[in-house]
Amino acid sequence: MSIATPFVTAEAEFAVQSNWLEELASNLARHSVSVEVNWRRSPLPARLKTLEAFLLSAHRHFEKTSHNETGISSTAEWVLDNFYIIEQALRQVREDVPPDFYFRLPKVNLDGLETTRIYALAFTLASTQGSRLEMEHIMTFVRAFQSVTPLQIGETWALAAMLRLSILETLMDMLARITHLEFSSVPAVSWSDAPEDRRSQPRDDDPSIVVNCILSLRMLATQNWNDFFESVSVVENILRSDPAKIYSRMDFDTRNRYRGAVEELALGSCLSEVEIAQEVLNLSENATEPRGRYIGYYLIDRGRPQFESRIGYVAPYKNRLRRWLTQNPIKVYLGGIGFLTAALCLASVWYSLHANGTVWQILLALFLTLLPASVVAVDLVNWLVVQFIPPRVLPRLDFRDGIPPEFSVMVTIPSLLKNDTELNSLLRQIENHYLGNVDPNVRFALLTDFTDALQKELPGETDLLQRAKDGIEWLNQRYGSDEVHPFYLFHRERIWNPNEGCWMGWERKRGKLVEFNSLLSGKERRDFIVQFGDLSFLPSVRYVVTLDADTTMPRDCVRQLAGILAHPLNRAEFDPETGVLISGYTVIQPRVQVSPSVANRSIFTRVYSGDVTLDLYSRAVSDVYQDLFGEGSYVGKGIYDVVAFERCLMDRVPDNTLLSHDLFEGIHGRCGL
Repeated sequence: MSIATPFVTAEAEFAVQSNWLEELASNLARHSVSVEVNWRRSPLPARLKTLEAFLLSAHRHFEKTSHNETGISSTAEWVLDNFYIIEQALRQVREDVPPDFYFRLPKVNLDGLETTRIYALAFTLASTQGSRLEMEHIMTFVRAFQSVTPLQIGETWALAAMLRLSILETLMDMLARITHLEFSSVPAVSWSDAPEDRRSQPRDDDPSIVVNCILSLRMLATQNWNDFFESVSVVENILRSDPAKIYSRMDFDTRNRYRGAVEELALGSCLSEVEIAQEVLNLSENATEPRGRYIGYYLIDRGRPQFESRIGYVAPYKNRLRRWLTQNPIKVYLGGIGFLTAALCLASVWYSLHANGTVWQILLALFLTLLPASVVAVDLVNWLVVQFIPPRVLPRLDFRDGIPPEFSVMVTIPSLLKNDTELNSLLRQIENHYLGNVDPNVRFALLTDFTDALQKELPGETDLLQRAKDGIEWLNQRYGSDEVHPFYLFHRERIWNPNEGCWMGWERKRGKLVEFNSLLSGKERRDFIVQFGDLSFLPSVRYVVTLDADTTMPRDCVRQLAGILAHPLNRAEFDPETGVLISGYTVIQPRVQVSPSVANRSIFTRVYSGDVTLDLYSRAVSDVYQDLFGEGSYVGKGIYDVVAFERCLMDRVPDNTLLSHDLFEGIHGRCGL
């Protein structure tokens, strides 16, 4: 019984503390003054400089006293040992609250002191807790406050920084009293009719506040503030009620993009963020078209103009310019290139005229200028586009915990089976792809045929094919289980091609994928004379990832690509009457880069390899075609929707007419980068 008593007491104390915090927060929310936006220069950078300067002075003071005295005070020891934590907190506040963001935070005027509402909230919480913060108490306090007055999205994001700032200011004020160094303390924030501090809290002159402040800064640095934000945000709670049940299945970046759209729409209209979120839900619930059932259709997709008109949104000038550019991509791109090319050519003609050139000399100057002028114009227009239009990042579902069965994926490597060396390389490559993308609903296949020949079969090919089957069988035994056999081999026989005058695989790489798509669609194919693996899985395959024999993928890349293509706003939508693709994508092209190991093998690879020091799969990079036209360039490596991809290309390519097929397929199937 004596063992359980402390836990019961702690639980009871926590309940009392939580109830008191709820009462305090509700009281503050009811008695807070009206919000006023102040666009004056932010005082925050000056405050941070003052804090930083005093922190360095206090650090020097404690270092000096520790060397001059035999003993060292506990306060000095805490500050010296945890100096990096205090510095980190200062840097975090500076990074998380830039001046333009600080401008947008709602302000309050309390007893003649103007400050942000979220800072006043954070300061009150920290001071009433004796600067010893606990996440449970922070969450309780914020939820109680929002039960009366919801915080804006920006305020909720700024809470962590403002808690750090209030703790830092309390810490510096206490250190000034201990060291007797000069420090211009920030005036205390007070709320009208707020409950008085509890008697159990430390006094303002209690040195234990220094310890509490450092422990609080350490605790704040270890928290996942993304999870905290989504657990307390009122807008987040509303959006999670979307009728299509898609919002909660998206990844954090996509959800944050939706919330950013709500924040932007509230700034340009008379409605609050909560009202914007509720309005988009109402619009989605009453939508008649399938795509209109998704709230993202009105926040970031083609339904945005309709929603803006509904709420009376007035876009800033910069947004209107960007929208006009994306709505008129042909005029902007080709018109810009044509105008700049003509301007440069006219400049050469003008120079020739002033140099007293003859007619033939002027025409020659114009002819010689045309090609370099067009190259300069293209590069300049490309540069201008990426300056004005931000990267168009595609929304995605979150498949970190596994790809659902309805979105099963087959990763394929179409290749020629030449010899044992090539076979071993293919087996090693497909094994590496598996190790980086282990998932029960992701399988891996080699699509092979033999090289062109004057005969249908060559000596030794039967043995080579058997060794390929043995290699796939060995991989299945090593990595498979009773339920999952992840590896496959599909091999085609040669057919006679009169145009080429040889025996070869039909349509080479494109033919392999076309025939494999047909096989996945349930059509019986005799093209693949070898179909080795768990064939019962094939009907469930919805997406295919196609790679070259030398392509490598980052870890969990398949899940990310599948999550993008599976998002409702990215799924292909066809006109029911004409069958034309009108929205979405059938293929998603990831960023492609040259491997660092081969980037310096020759002058050519050094020139065309580009940036190989960072992983392009993990950062948003501007691309003129994707950002301006909404479509990327397909280079033959990516993920595609089997049914939609085949529908776009059906009966479009006669036999023996298309060798380089990637760009052609990307144009008809609409490729998203």
